[in-house]
Amino acid sequence: MQIKINQSYRRLDKFLFQHLESIPLSLIQRLIRKYKIKINNKKSKANSQLNKGDVIYLYYNFEFNNDFKSNIKLTKVSKDKFTQRIIYQNQDFLIINKLKGYSVQRGSKVNISLKDYYESLLNTNLYIVHRLDKDTSGLMIFAKNRLSASKISKLFLNNKISKYYIANTDSLFKKSSGLLNNTNSENKNLKLLYRRIYLNNSTNTYLIKLLTGKKHQIRLQFFLNDNPIIGDKKFNSKSNFELQLLSVSLNFIYDEKFYKFKLSLNQIFQ
Repeated sequence: MQIKINQSYRRLDKFLFQHLESIPLSLIQRLIRKYKIKINNKKSKANSQLNKGDVIYLYYNFEFNNDFKSNIKLTKVSKDKFTQRIIYQNQDFLIINKLKGYSVQRGSKVNISLKDYYESLLNTNLYIVHRLDKDTSGLMIFAKNRLSASKISKLFLNNKISKYYIANTDSLFKKSSGLLNNTNSENKNLKLLYRRIYLNNSTNTYLIKLLTGKKHQIRLQFFLNDNPIIGDKKFNSKSNFELQLLSVSLNFIYDEKFYKFKLSLNQIFQ
């Protein structure tokens, strides 16, 4: 078995642990010590660095256990509903148009998450690489394996994924565009760019580009700048509407290929 490397990695063993989904790290390290795994067919160590263009040679017959079992049974209606929200998928990741009202992952009050539903639908494990709030809708990513989860998470960490949102607000900022720069309760810096747009006859609509990625960032920053988002029960308790916040666009480079996903105007706040 051979694996060609398309980008640099710090350690041979950690790369294989992510790439070979169900193989224990201890086995991988033992095989490296016994020279059953080599880089460019040369003796290597567990901490050997991988460079773009390298080829890993594996002289061992691995037994993969990729059986996936889900305890969730979807009805035909549910299958259709979640399938219709799939924007794109390949062997590494899945892009969906998230439905509002669904938590991305399980929690103390969440027994079944959006991740669970899509795992059942696709009959495969999925990995969370970022989150949208329960009542926020729009584009989000699930990774399909540990390796892609690591790579996509690193893109988010290094601000290599451009994220744009649309929000409807109670009022207007004094300036039609600008930078919001605030600090949250943990003294973390929050930054975003906003620009007023005209959409669906709404007069208080803004296109938002995140410059940092913190929990509830957009909602909190709009509240701190005296222009809360419509339907935000956390920061705008008087509102009786659903949350008017949508992830409208994602673009990034993954494995040297550029991806851009954008919701059409007739998908806004649906």
